[in-house]
Amino acid sequence: MRTGQNPNRTKGANQLEQAVFLVVTHLPNVEDHYHKDRLEVIQLCLNSMRHNANYPHSFMVWDNGSCNEFRSWMQYEFRPDVAVLSHNVGKTTARTNAIKMLPPDSIVAYSDDDILYFGDWFLPQLEILEHFPNVSVVTGYPVRTSFRWANENTVKWAEKNADIERGQLIPREWENDFCESIGRDPDWHVGYTKDDVDLLATYEGKQAYLTSHHCQFVAYADRIKPYLQYDNMAMGDERPFDYAMDEAGLRLATVERYARHIGNKIDEKVKEYA
Repeated sequence: MRTGQNPNRTKGANQLEQAVFLVVTHLPNVEDHYHKDRLEVIQLCLNSMRHNANYPHSFMVWDNGSCNEFRSWMQYEFRPDVAVLSHNVGKTTARTNAIKMLPPDSIVAYSDDDILYFGDWFLPQLEILEHFPNVSVVTGYPVRTSFRWANENTVKWAEKNADIERGQLIPREWENDFCESIGRDPDWHVGYTKDDVDLLATYEGKQAYLTSHHCQFVAYADRIKPYLQYDNMAMGDERPFDYAMDEAGLRLATVERYARHIGNKIDEKVKEYA
C-alpha cells in the first residue's frame, strides 16, 4: 500500500565533482599494539589529502569495519561527501566496488589510509594523466623497488615513443623514508636495491617515471573499471592489480614527490612533512 507520492520523486541528486578522492579505511580497534596509533595516522591521511589538494573535488570514504571511534570522527567531523560503512570486505574488493560506483567521467584519486599528502599534490599527477597517451594510473611518490614488476607494457611503449634515462635517480632521502615507513633498515635497503634501475621517460617535453604504486594513484575511472578485480582477502596480494593496470595502459609516477607512506605511527620525520 502507498499513500501519496514521495516528495523527492522529481528532485535531482547532489552531483559529485569530476575529481573524486577515494580512501579505503580500516581501523578495527585502538587497543591492539599495531592499531593503537593508527587513528591519528588515518586522520592525517584524510585531512592532508583534502586540504593540500587545492583542486575542486568530492571526497569518498569506504570504511571496512572500523571501530565507532573512527566512524564517529569520520562521519561527524571529517564529513566526506560519500561514506560507505561496510563490514570488512577487504581492500581490493572495497576499492573495486567504490570506483565502479563513480560516474563515467570521474577522475579518481585513490589512497590507502596511511598516506601523507604534500601541498598541491593533485595537479601534477593530473597533468601526467592528461599528457601521456592511454595512461592507466599515475602515482605521486615513486619507489625504487616498484620498477621490479608490472611495467613491461609501459616500458615497451616508452622505448618506442619516448626518451628514457636509466640510473638510480630517486633521491636516497625518499628511499630512506619509504624504508622507515615499512620497518626496513635503510642501509640494508641500499644493498637490496643496488642492482635496481630507475626508468625516467621524457615524452613531448614532460617527464614521468615508468612505474606506479597501488597505494596511491590518480586515474580515469572508466579507463580502469574493466580491469578492477575482487578477492576474498582482507589484505591480498596487490601485484595482480599492478599487472592489470599495466595491461590497461601506462603506469607512471611524478618526478617530484607529492606524497609518502606514513606507516602505522606518526614519527618525528612525518611531523616535519605534515
